[in-house]
Amino acid sequence: MAYIQQHSAELPTPVRLGLIGSGWMGAFHGESIARRVPGAVLAAVADPNVDSAASVAAQLGTAKVTADAADILADPDIDAVIIASPARFHASLIAQAAAAGKHVFCEKPGAQSLEELDAALAAVETAGVHFQIGFNRRYAEDFQSAKKDLAAGIAGQPQLLRSLTRDPGTGSIPQAARVPAWTIFL
Repeated sequence: MAYIQQHSAELPTPVRLGLIGSGWMGAFHGESIARRVPGAVLAAVADPNVDSAASVAAQLGTAKVTADAADILADPDIDAVIIASPARFHASLIAQAAAAGKHVFCEKPGAQSLEELDAALAAVETAGVHFQIGFNRRYAEDFQSAKKDLAAGIAGQPQLLRSLTRDPGTGSIPQAARVPAWTIFL
């Protein structure tokens, strides 16, 4: 959302997004767009399992459903895509989306090899579209707090970082609330 607000002059309103991949992570991103991001609309869902795509689309009030990501990439009314397909398709879809002039948010990893990623990034650069790899902890409060503390020199110079995190609902570490966020990395 911060990105959309920061670059709102460059993007149409509303930003119309196509979701490629309707598994667990795709459904999560679709719900985030449909219900939590002002100025964004989930316009289409693509998945080879069209029943899965239709289920996600129905839950989120999205009318357009397709089994083929190419349909989303060819749609002139879609401004950007969220790629949440299996990882083996990421690099190819990034390059195809960029070539179609779509801005891209891709779930991690961006590719399965450095060569694939280099080719995908070259396509993004050539097209001049915005691109981001999703990292699920980038904006998490603990990580932002640790980043701030590290930048302020509170924790000294890190030599090795190790992190143990859990998604909501999968358990908790009550003692983590009693220590500075940066210590979860040590």
